[in-house]
Amino acid sequence: MKVAILGSGFGLYGYLPALIGQGCDVLLPDRYRAVVEGRAELASLAAAIEWVADDAVALDRAEALVLARRPEDQAAAMADILGRPRIQRLLLEKPLAPTPVEAEHLQAQLQASGKLFRIGYIFGFTDWGQRLIAQAGSSSRGDLAIRWAFRAHHYATDRQNWKRSHAQGGGALRFYGIQLLALAAQLGFTRALHSTISSRLPDEAESWSATMANEAGDQCALLVDSNAAEPHFSVTTPWLDDSIGQIDPFNGAASSGQDRRVPLLSSLCAEMLNGEPPALRCQAETIALWRDIEAITTRQHKA
Repeated sequence: MKVAILGSGFGLYGYLPALIGQGCDVLLPDRYRAVVEGRAELASLAAAIEWVADDAVALDRAEALVLARRPEDQAAAMADILGRPRIQRLLLEKPLAPTPVEAEHLQAQLQASGKLFRIGYIFGFTDWGQRLIAQAGSSSRGDLAIRWAFRAHHYATDRQNWKRSHAQGGGALRFYGIQLLALAAQLGFTRALHSTISSRLPDEAESWSATMANEAGDQCALLVDSNAAEPHFSVTTPWLDDSIGQIDPFNGAASSGQDRRVPLLSSLCAEMLNGEPPALRCQAETIALWRDIEAITTRQHKA
């Protein structure tokens, strides 16, 4: 299957090795060549790529597409992509759009198109995520708490980019927390109870905490701190025999110096390439939960 990638960041260092590992014929616009050949962990993949003149040629030849661009750019490109009958499979990065209202509109368009689509939610493919999913249908569960603390690259390097901007789909809730919301929805926690954003600046979301409930009344408490002094990730719940504590949410290490998320992306790509329509139900539930969470979110000034 010919798969085009549009996106010169995570599209290349994340999805490119994941797709080549799946045996795909990957199409890339020639303007990405310098990036691929300039990164040690990607240079060996250059020979396996079908280089094309530009984005339009890549879209013309592709049967599937990975779109890994800013949320607003992703949403803007969708009309053209959905109008291409040759492309029947899509993998879109999260968040689907800058706001939940825009994301709901875009998701409705995707569902109406009849194309198979997946969104870049990968926590369900981690070892700990798989363990939680395996227990989701049990009759005796209890509450769940997940805490994720780290220092995002834009804070560590003091970079001003869209990932700092809540309005553009960045920050602890929309860019990072959406991963946890996707898993919470998959586990059945779909009723929003509480949500708070904390930041020093009004359009940023350095940290976010939220609580939601499932039909049995069990609660799921989430905390994301994207500007923490020390990284740590933990899962505490009677669902599991033991608590999970590690440096971050991701499993082990990838090979050949690749990004540690590549094995998880490989699982996501396999689902996109081999799955059957319609889209997974939890994708719609994730956007609905995100919408409900934002509707009750309050903001605090971080000292």
